[in-house]
Amino acid sequence: MILERNGFSKILIISGLVGFSQLIPHSLFAQNLVPNPGFDVLKECPTGVGQSALAEPWQWLQTPDLYNACATNMTLQTPSNLNCNYLPPHNGEGYVGLYVYNTREFVTVRLLDTLEAGKYYYASFYVAPDEDCSGEPQSYTDAIGLAVKGFGQNDNNEVKAENRGTILKDTVNWTKVSGCFQAKGNELFLQIGNFQDDDSTHLETDSPQLPNIQQYNYMFVDDVLLTPFDPFPDTVLLCNGQPVNLDASFYGADFQWLTGDTGAVLIAADTGTYIVTAKLDGCELTEAVKVVNLDYSSFNPPDTSICQGDELMLSPNIPGEYRWSDGATTRRTTARKSGVYEATINNSCGEFLFQQQVNLDDCRCRVFVPNVISPNGDGINDLVEIGIGCEFEYEIKHFEVFDRWGNSVFLTNDPMTVKWDGTHREKEAQQGVYAWFLSYDLKYEGRVRRILEEGDISVGK
Repeated sequence: MILERNGFSKILIISGLVGFSQLIPHSLFAQNLVPNPGFDVLKECPTGVGQSALAEPWQWLQTPDLYNACATNMTLQTPSNLNCNYLPPHNGEGYVGLYVYNTREFVTVRLLDTLEAGKYYYASFYVAPDEDCSGEPQSYTDAIGLAVKGFGQNDNNEVKAENRGTILKDTVNWTKVSGCFQAKGNELFLQIGNFQDDDSTHLETDSPQLPNIQQYNYMFVDDVLLTPFDPFPDTVLLCNGQPVNLDASFYGADFQWLTGDTGAVLIAADTGTYIVTAKLDGCELTEAVKVVNLDYSSFNPPDTSICQGDELMLSPNIPGEYRWSDGATTRRTTARKSGVYEATINNSCGEFLFQQQVNLDDCRCRVFVPNVISPNGDGINDLVEIGIGCEFEYEIKHFEVFDRWGNSVFLTNDPMTVKWDGTHREKEAQQGVYAWFLSYDLKYEGRVRRILEEGDISVGK
């Protein structure tokens, strides 16, 4: 059957039952970032050409076609197409068709998540050329690819999986096109089509003696995959030192571990960083995982104390999902008052309870500074002498006295031996009230805390 569209003929050909390869189920591996990858979930069944957008959320440039078992137009049904070849979907019940030579058509979709900079990704899709059984010369090409791009309109498509050099002529079986790459980061859209111009596309025709005939090439596309090579979490636990299996299985790849092992699964009995490279379809993908030991006996540290006004960051440093007693789900919490701080932690080793008793102490030293002096030389209250009583190690930084206008009249870093005698610049200070400030460093629970004390002194005769 010849179906007219866009001013030229499209030949839809399906005949004879043929075998086709099975894709390993995606659920065994990492997430496929392509929504509706087989064009099987439809807004409604296709009734005519140019309706690929019915397979939401796919979009199109020009008017690619949607084929599905539910199509009311017999030429768009799968697999019972009325034309001269018989191409079942690679999986599911549908696929799309698009022109890749002379005329260009593309299908585009927004990925489920942006790509992560530096992470390795594997991309693939399946393609088969349409067979022309109308008696017209048959044309075949090599160029069809998969590209990704960022959100900005000025970003260019970057082709990541492409068939180049090998003419695609198998009309009864699906051919896999694949590639892998390291993401730049924030790529969000995927597009399939021929990204080469006609001069760069290899063309083969079964009627080379008719060079003046305008040539077209039309291809079917199914089962689009874009997935990170991310077989492990960032950290894998040895539960009380018990070995753990590191399973890197990934779409039939061959493996090379840094340890020299070549299987998909490596038994890790020691802590450290393990690196594996997956070799698939002529490309290499690398992933590292850190293995740490989770000792059940080391969860709950001894009681600790903080000074009033201070805060302490509690970080159990246990991998897993957290829920603190106040409902927080962060890996850390801040202690500002006395009490028991608890977190329930779930990970591959089980569920654990972290507890930390925090006590609130008054860490300030007892500082004694006279509030009245009479520097008249009678030997009574002539000097400002400082007394300090402290349960902790401390270091005085400085002691300073100011007049009521804010002018410094006395300063020393050693107030225990250098005392203020009520003078300023070798003259008796005026009678009145003066402010004093004392700063010292307190060493408490392995931490140094700067403390400031203040008060006033009345100077008389």
